[in-house]
Amino acid sequence: MTSAKEALRKKVDQLSEEEALEVLRLIATKESGRTTGSGVSLTREVIRERLAGKPTFRLPPPGAAPRRMGKRIQCPGIPASELLIADRR
Repeated sequence: MTSAKEALRKKVDQLSEEEALEVLRLIATKESGRTTGSGVSLTREVIRERLAGKPTFRLPPPGAAPRRMGKRIQCPGIPASELLIADRR
C-alpha cells in the first residue's frame, strides 16, 4: 500500500502550474498557522477574496445583509430524514 506522501507526490506531478501555486499557498497558510500558534481567521472578507476568482460561486454585493433563515414548514407524519435513517438500518 502506498503512503500518503507517495500518493501526494504522484498527484503533484499531475498538477498544472496554476494548481501547484494554489497548493503552495495552502501549505504556506498551514505552516504560518502552525508556527504562530493561531489559525487563519476566516472573516467575510477573506472568504470573499478566496471565492472571487472561482466561477462556481456567485457572491452577493459587499454591503449585503446576512441571509435570513426561512420558516420551517410543519408537515404531519415522520420527517423524511428519520424515514431515510430507518430504511438504511
